[in-house]
Amino acid sequence: MKNYFFKITDHISRKINGDEFAHFYLEGEQSDFIRFNQNKIRQNGNVVQYYCTLTLISNNRQASAVITLSNDIEVDLKLFDKALGTLRKTLPKLVEDPYILYSTEVNSTYNIEESELPDTLSIVDEVMQKGRKKDLVGILSSGTIVRAFANSLGQKNWFEKSGFSLDWSIYFEKDKAVKSGYAGYKWKNSELAEKMDQAAKELSIMKKPASTINPGIYRVYLAPAAVDNFMHIMSWGGFGIKSQKTGNSSLLKLVEGTKSFNEKINLTENNLDGSSPLFSDTGFIKPDKIVLVENGNLKESLASPRSAKEFEVAQNGANPWEMPESIELSAGGIAHDNILKTLDSGIYLNNVHYLNYSDRSNCSMTGMSRFACFEIKNGKIIAPINVMRFDVSLFDMLGDNFVGATKKRERMLSTNTYGQRHTESSHLPGIIVDNFKFTL
Repeated sequence: MKNYFFKITDHISRKINGDEFAHFYLEGEQSDFIRFNQNKIRQNGNVVQYYCTLTLISNNRQASAVITLSNDIEVDLKLFDKALGTLRKTLPKLVEDPYILYSTEVNSTYNIEESELPDTLSIVDEVMQKGRKKDLVGILSSGTIVRAFANSLGQKNWFEKSGFSLDWSIYFEKDKAVKSGYAGYKWKNSELAEKMDQAAKELSIMKKPASTINPGIYRVYLAPAAVDNFMHIMSWGGFGIKSQKTGNSSLLKLVEGTKSFNEKINLTENNLDGSSPLFSDTGFIKPDKIVLVENGNLKESLASPRSAKEFEVAQNGANPWEMPESIELSAGGIAHDNILKTLDSGIYLNNVHYLNYSDRSNCSMTGMSRFACFEIKNGKIIAPINVMRFDVSLFDMLGDNFVGATKKRERMLSTNTYGQRHTESSHLPGIIVDNFKFTL
């Protein structure tokens, strides 16, 4: 597909006039999808799809067209020729765009990582074997994701990486279940077995009568999956330069210096270690790492090309939404075997859901406990808890109330398959915090 794509972009680039500029962005995949229910295959499918966005720019105006590649070169060349003609007719009808910014410095890169995954059938057999006698429900997404860029100046970038995400739960009855996940670039049967054994242990606890805890303040352990939910909401308008400059950022107090996180909090956009390409859809090369928070204080912001031009700052290859794609929280000193001992007495939250801002200006979020969440006393699990709602500020949770993070971190790949497999990822520890407020 690499040579095929660049053959098309070279063809169109030769047709670009002197006052025109064109760039191309390819999104594609070859993926297997397997749905499980009661530890049986309920649906399976294979998707091969490639979509190219052709953008034409002239006289401070731009227009785009999306073409689905057919893998028939004659057909596709005609489609692109037609799209180019349509865009040329469209541009004069558009108003000028003062914030167009695209790369005019040619930086070609090729990153092809050979797949280290076993065939999907082998993965499915292993999942079903480990899920024997369990009511396992979930979805496996596995295969190769491709992103590519080219422009009429001759820049060419190619990104190809294989990975998998197994998002699953095992059920006891009704809403009593344990949710887990396993994702990465190398499949290891031992890691799946470890996660399945842990889920089975937690499910045995879920069979006990649930405890109803009173609203109030508790010490809480948030597992990596729960931390990931908080990071996602905080990233929604938190780290972007536009949201910060317009006063809409949930981290505005961090930006202004009136609030800070605990000095142990270090957040990084680790592009080099993530599952997203190291180039943007407008051709800018992303830095290997962007330090978002260092020792509890804001260090850098995410700046898309448009925002960079609007606010006269340097762009750093951020996406149009200026949300992290490869967020990483530094590890701490809590050993996995000492989580309950360190928590001592409080609440163990494996998952949360319905999470959203309750007070954006204070970076406060409300949500509910989900699946396997437990009451802990003297370092021991007492009982599962009934669903509780909480309301907390991340300035408190990651600030004065932050106790520590685990040594072990978990890599999570996006389970979003809407339209296509997405490339966002996170690398996060579990954390323990004090004064976590449950409201009802």
